[in-house]
Amino acid sequence: MSELKSITISRQEVRPFDYTAIREEAIGLVQKLSGKIWTDYNAHDPGVTILEQIVFTLTELGYKTGFDVADYLSDASGYIDYDSQAMYAPAYVTVRFPVTLEEYSAFFKKQLYCEDPNTHWRCYPEKVNFVIDENGFYKVEIFMSGTANDWISGAIFTMFWRLWRRWRCMGDHVCDARIKWLGGHAKFEAYTDNQNNVEMPRGTHRDVADLEPIIDLFPTIYREGEGVEPLKKFLAPIEYVFKKFLSLVETFPQLFSVRNVDLDKILKNLEQYNSALDQMLAMYGVHFPQFNFIELTKLTRCKVQFLRELPKLLQHRSGKAWRRRVELMLGIIHDSHDKLKIFDVDGVFASERPGRIHIIIFSENKMDECDADAVERFVCNEIPAHLLPVIYWAPKNECRAFAKLYVEWINDVPMKIITSPQVMNWLSSHKQCISKKIWL
Repeated sequence: MSELKSITISRQEVRPFDYTAIREEAIGLVQKLSGKIWTDYNAHDPGVTILEQIVFTLTELGYKTGFDVADYLSDASGYIDYDSQAMYAPAYVTVRFPVTLEEYSAFFKKQLYCEDPNTHWRCYPEKVNFVIDENGFYKVEIFMSGTANDWISGAIFTMFWRLWRRWRCMGDHVCDARIKWLGGHAKFEAYTDNQNNVEMPRGTHRDVADLEPIIDLFPTIYREGEGVEPLKKFLAPIEYVFKKFLSLVETFPQLFSVRNVDLDKILKNLEQYNSALDQMLAMYGVHFPQFNFIELTKLTRCKVQFLRELPKLLQHRSGKAWRRRVELMLGIIHDSHDKLKIFDVDGVFASERPGRIHIIIFSENKMDECDADAVERFVCNEIPAHLLPVIYWAPKNECRAFAKLYVEWINDVPMKIITSPQVMNWLSSHKQCISKKIWL
């Protein structure tokens, strides 16, 4: 005979801010503390009345701290400034960065277009092919409907090179791009932008800081006569704590804001704010490394700036924004107190195959070997795995001259396959600055 199976009904857990539960716990605590001095704990006792009003107010606090997070973040109209809280819609942080041939082809087929200036209708390619030549460079074929048209060709090529500079992976180069015409008529169609129409949740604004004086909760007999002032003085510190707490709840959006940041508040609570930023970054899988040469104040400023630019830094982490991402993680915000300056050059030397990237780090003489190793290890971990880094350590006083060469190189359209002669000469003349370590 099988044993009977029964269901055990457990006692329901007491809610943390339940009035009855808090009152019972408070009475029990008073009994322990007062001993034989106070023996009447019935409802008519004045001390119990005072205790009940405090419990009632504490219950009110519990109620006001139980709203949805969206309610604390919303303004009077229910609007939430998501950018200020570094909470971005999925459409802005989940864009796939094209890496493979197939991904490049699909991405540029979707992104390339020619727009009619009168109707604003757009003409898209029928197909885009990326292939690799014998030297490891990309050749691009863009198939368009219609017959050869210089206006369409010019618009498509201009957009292609603009998109390529923005979305290419580090180390990838296009040596040839051409349009192939399929005949017939060019197909123009109306354009609708659905990606940016993102509906984000709204909240219900709550006036959490509104707290009536505890004395107003008492019966009239407690609010008249000579004993009122002593009672108010007795309740004053309790009210102060409650109102202080509610004022923090009311400013909840400012506690975790990355815009319009109050620097005085940050400096007073630097470690707490830094920890909050770490949690906000962790939501997106970002972790800042620990470097001894970065002061906490500067590190915090870099994290704030990172969160402000986060969609771009996530989307382009192996491309255009790689340098910006690495700069912020190395405590570089372009001021006179930066310990480092960093540049990346992935143009190809005439004698090299694609796949090598040159990282130039301009450093103060104070950088010790341990910190330098940590920087190299971090930089190499951030570089896409298919690239081999060559790291240069140059004196910081040479940074300004190199920056001019660098700006000329990155602004070249279309991008040159071979690095500018000036940059090549600089790299060749600084071979003594190359790190002796090879990070694989």
